Amino acid sequence: MFQSPLTVITLLAWRGLKQHAFSSFVAAFTISMAGGLFLSTWKIKEEAQKAFVNSSGGFDGVLGARGSKLQLILNALFHLEASPGNLSWEQYELIRDNKGVKEAYPIAVGDNYHGYRLVGTLPELFHKHEWKKDRKYQVQGNGRIFSENAKEALVGNFAARKLNFSIGSKFHPYHGLDFDENKRHADTYVVVGILEPTGTPADKVIWVPIKGIQQMEGHDPAAAQSVSAVLLALRGAAGFQLDMKYNKQGNQATLAWPVAATLASFFDRLSWFEDVLSLVALFVALVGALIIFATLRTVMNEKKREYAILRCLGASRLVVTCVVLAQSLLLSLTGALGAFLAYGGIGFTAAYLVREQTGVVMDPLSLDLGYLVFFPIVLALGFVSGLIPAMQAYRSSLSDNLSPRS
Repeated sequence: MFQSPLTVITLLAWRGLKQHAFSSFVAAFTISMAGGLFLSTWKIKEEAQKAFVNSSGGFDGVLGARGSKLQLILNALFHLEASPGNLSWEQYELIRDNKGVKEAYPIAVGDNYHGYRLVGTLPELFHKHEWKKDRKYQVQGNGRIFSENAKEALVGNFAARKLNFSIGSKFHPYHGLDFDENKRHADTYVVVGILEPTGTPADKVIWVPIKGIQQMEGHDPAAAQSVSAVLLALRGAAGFQLDMKYNKQGNQATLAWPVAATLASFFDRLSWFEDVLSLVALFVALVGALIIFATLRTVMNEKKREYAILRCLGASRLVVTCVVLAQSLLLSLTGALGAFLAYGGIGFTAAYLVREQTGVVMDPLSLDLGYLVFFPIVLALGFVSGLIPAMQAYRSSLSDNLSPRS
């Protein structure tokens, strides 16, 4: 049965790789790890930044005590870090009544339940605020939003699942942001609602009335009229005016605005780490190329006689050369496919860890043009690695390779 030259070349290349399976596996595996590391370095940072910016809960800025803007945002919007301090209730009312402020919600922090933070706020946050355009918070089933003056809790979906909470569950808060069983409060809270999942840090929070945090047994009575921060949605260019008022002229509070730019500057600080990982990936890729080169050299040395016989049977120098190049491309193709699998494993692991620690949901496998660029680069790397062995095959002497071996 007639077979096309391309089919013959592919079959011969595949058979050659199978006869050196271990070396072929090591070469493909090295390329896979290098590619997976490179894709992870590039895509995870990009997706993490996008996820954090999109998980700001529909707020443009945060007003808090004098200090770091980044710390304010991480504490108030992502429920990480510690609060830099408190604001007076009068400062909340002052910015709430500013004409450039569309929405202002005070929050108070300082307690937890088994590591999940209690955040005190006003019920209006869940009645009126859109955490995403045209999306308000929804409560599951027959649940409801807590009352302003009751010891009730509205639990984020993620926290409810981890704590095995349901409507009617009761719990005692613990003082501080880190769980310590010796710091249990006497107050008892009842879960009256569980939020529908949002994919934002709000899912990891136990929401309670702000008065509950302010007046919690064991808290400093002097803090009963203070808030940890104010979450803001602004109108038009109000951010510039408020930035001037609080950050450039005043010294009583800090306005963390705009949220996206502050987070972007944070991720830019990590660029050195991305560069280091990219350099590591480059060196691993070079090692993979050298292994492909060494593997093909070994195949060449052990198959000189077979290639000579092929030449006697009518195969041209070009066909033999193409067999060697095909082996190189097959290794690269396998490595490229393995790189996507490696990246998938790293990406899903990173997304899981980010979700567990912050509540932010990443999409590590979102597709873009970068994937289309990566694939031919890996194939080109394999092609270059096979050029020298291929040229050796092209120049090999038929008489020398057919002469009896001593």
